[in-house]
Amino acid sequence: MGAYTSRKSAVFRQVRGRSRRYWQRFLMGLTLGMILAVSVGWFAPLLAQSHTRIAQAIEEQVSPSFPDELEVRPGEITDESTEEAAPPPPVMPIDIGAHWASDCIRELALRRAIPVDEQAQFYPDEAATWAAVTDVLNASWPTDGAYGGAGAAEAALNLPSAVNVLYTYPSRYYDPARPVTRSEAVTALAAKMPLPYVARANAMLRVSLTDGDEVPVYGREGVAAAMAAGVLVNYPEPQQFEGNRAITRGEMAALVCKARTESELRSTISPEWVARPQVLPEQGQPDSELRGVWLTNIDSEVLFSRENLADAIQRLKAMNINTLYPAVWNSGYPLFPSPTSERILGEKQRLWPGYNPGFEETQRDRDMLQELIELAHAEGMAVIPWFEFGFMAPAEYNLRAQHPEWFTQRQDGSQEIEQGAETFTWMNPFHPRTQQMLLLMMAEVLDNYEVEGIQVDDHLGMPVDMGYDPFTIELYRQEHDGEAPPDDYTDAEWMRWRADRITEFMTKVRSVIDLRRPGALLSVSPNPYPFAYDKYLQDWPTWDELGILDELIIQIYRNDVDRFVWELNKPATVTASLSTPTSIGLLSGLKGRPTDVGLLTDQLAAVRDRNYAGVSYFFYQSLWVPGQETLEERETQFRTSFSQPASRP
Repeated sequence: MGAYTSRKSAVFRQVRGRSRRYWQRFLMGLTLGMILAVSVGWFAPLLAQSHTRIAQAIEEQVSPSFPDELEVRPGEITDESTEEAAPPPPVMPIDIGAHWASDCIRELALRRAIPVDEQAQFYPDEAATWAAVTDVLNASWPTDGAYGGAGAAEAALNLPSAVNVLYTYPSRYYDPARPVTRSEAVTALAAKMPLPYVARANAMLRVSLTDGDEVPVYGREGVAAAMAAGVLVNYPEPQQFEGNRAITRGEMAALVCKARTESELRSTISPEWVARPQVLPEQGQPDSELRGVWLTNIDSEVLFSRENLADAIQRLKAMNINTLYPAVWNSGYPLFPSPTSERILGEKQRLWPGYNPGFEETQRDRDMLQELIELAHAEGMAVIPWFEFGFMAPAEYNLRAQHPEWFTQRQDGSQEIEQGAETFTWMNPFHPRTQQMLLLMMAEVLDNYEVEGIQVDDHLGMPVDMGYDPFTIELYRQEHDGEAPPDDYTDAEWMRWRADRITEFMTKVRSVIDLRRPGALLSVSPNPYPFAYDKYLQDWPTWDELGILDELIIQIYRNDVDRFVWELNKPATVTASLSTPTSIGLLSGLKGRPTDVGLLTDQLAAVRDRNYAGVSYFFYQSLWVPGQETLEERETQFRTSFSQPASRP
């Protein structure tokens, strides 16, 4: 390093001396040139040449020299360049010349939407594996990621929502290396796009495809959705699906071409190869079908007089309704004369949903339940009294002030539950006194009235964040060697322990029914599972497995067909229907929120198409509040939907 520095200094001294002499000559010549410019004009070019040589000499001795291989040549990209190399052209497959979907495959290859190997082979006649199917679908319909809890196939497809036609596909069947059937591939396509559900999916398959009955259960929703959307490609016989045969890579490409929005892709598939949905015949009405209606005192006056009840029975008779579920317990009081209520709550009954002594005075000793039974039985309708609120009670409740130990709470001691504009609290379902109060009232109904059974609903449980009251904590300690419940209210064992206690109470309800009125029904109207368990510790599938239920009416209150049908297909709902008459609760409207009769008609069609036992409408008053239709159109549609009488299942 020192020798290099010395040589460099010497060079600079030499250059500096030369430069000084040159500049002296330059100044002298410049002066003479100005004086003799006219006569010696030739001097300026010479001077310019001398100046250039000086600059070149300085440059040659001072500037470092770079080897040729480090020089930047025209067209090369330097480190400072932000330009990117152009991608290589797409590889066009050479093995698709005679294939029926060759035009489609070429268009997809141009878009890099299908895999082509290094030998330019696509292998259109080979079976497509799950890995190939998911790769092709993800390339055409990219999504950011799968929802939490997605199954294996859903995760591979990055499906962002659980509401998809692949939701019930058994995860154990997913294997990236396994060839998939046409039913599996079409269902994956329908889930990825995503396509809407079809209300009468089974009827569409049965009527439109020569082998529609052979489509496996998990694939029926997806195949029907694809056919309704006009993307079900069946070559060469469009109305023959062959759903259990392995799909080829070429067939998968054809499905994608027809499903994508670009006209260049869609036009590569002849309409003659696409399955056409056939016109469905009018849906039949079962001879045996639950047709129920809930009657309540909230936002409704139907229970407030015998005249109102009589009018209601006649309107429902015109609809061929066969079962009524009148509320007999809500807002902390019974709606029938109850000695138990008079002894514990200080009031025999309350028909108004809240404190209204003036109204109660007009009712005097009227027995609403007895009136309803007489009127309904005269028209052949069953009456199943409904203990609507279960263990839920109003926040302003005398029993809470008198017996605070009968109520449960959260970990921070809070008890209030906000629901809309109202505030509620929750009686402890594990406390023997609260259990006894409800069981005694149920016994009174069974002993004193000619009813077909009793019903409990989604409030026969406990909010999952509750159970931290002193009574429950001590009960838990007794069964866990003195250990307190976990701080995490979603702890699996803590949830299971509380859910099991509620199940034990349900066995007591079953015993009361069998003892007081043998043959009477225990009807349960819960939320769908697992929501019922996750939010209210209500394990109704276990109740069904124990054989304590006679009737299930699962509340599927949804304002669109997609979510509604998706709930219909939940495994717990389908499984229960195999052993217990299982019907579906429909939301006919809420105060200020009517439900269009068209949606209700589609939901009824979906229930019947999937062979459930029937429907029940919540609630009576909203049946007659039109949505986008007129009241006359609404009533006509209800009478058309239930034009034939049907017995209870």
